[in-house]
Amino acid sequence: MSADGKGQRPEGGEISPEDREAIRQRSAEIGQKLDALQARKAERAKVGSATGGSQQSAYGTAFKFAAELVVGVVVGGGLGWALDRQFGTAPWLMILLVVIGFAAGLLNVVRAAQRAQAENEPLQKAAPSVKDDDGE
Repeated sequence: MSADGKGQRPEGGEISPEDREAIRQRSAEIGQKLDALQARKAERAKVGSATGGSQQSAYGTAFKFAAELVVGVVVGGGLGWALDRQFGTAPWLMILLVVIGFAAGLLNVVRAAQRAQAENEPLQKAAPSVKDDDGE
């Protein structure tokens, strides 16, 4: 340190008390922000698990419904085509089995939708009601 009062900075890697306090305050601020972020993340995870997952789960369910419908039509058409070739009945069995496959696929979609609705019903009842925007 110099004798004239200038250069009051500590030498040899020492930290001044003012710098030490500034570091403590900044560390406390960062810790509070981190705690707040973790609390928000935990809340989002809690809400996400309460609603049955995220938007990706909804996409998966929609894909499952579409696949069940398409598979019913494809299986019915393939089986009808094979039976038409076996019995020589032209397109009649294929048309009939495509319609039956569509009906079976639609029935599977309806059943899966009812099951999903039954699973989500307690969550829907527990959700807070939405205020009406119509100011009558």
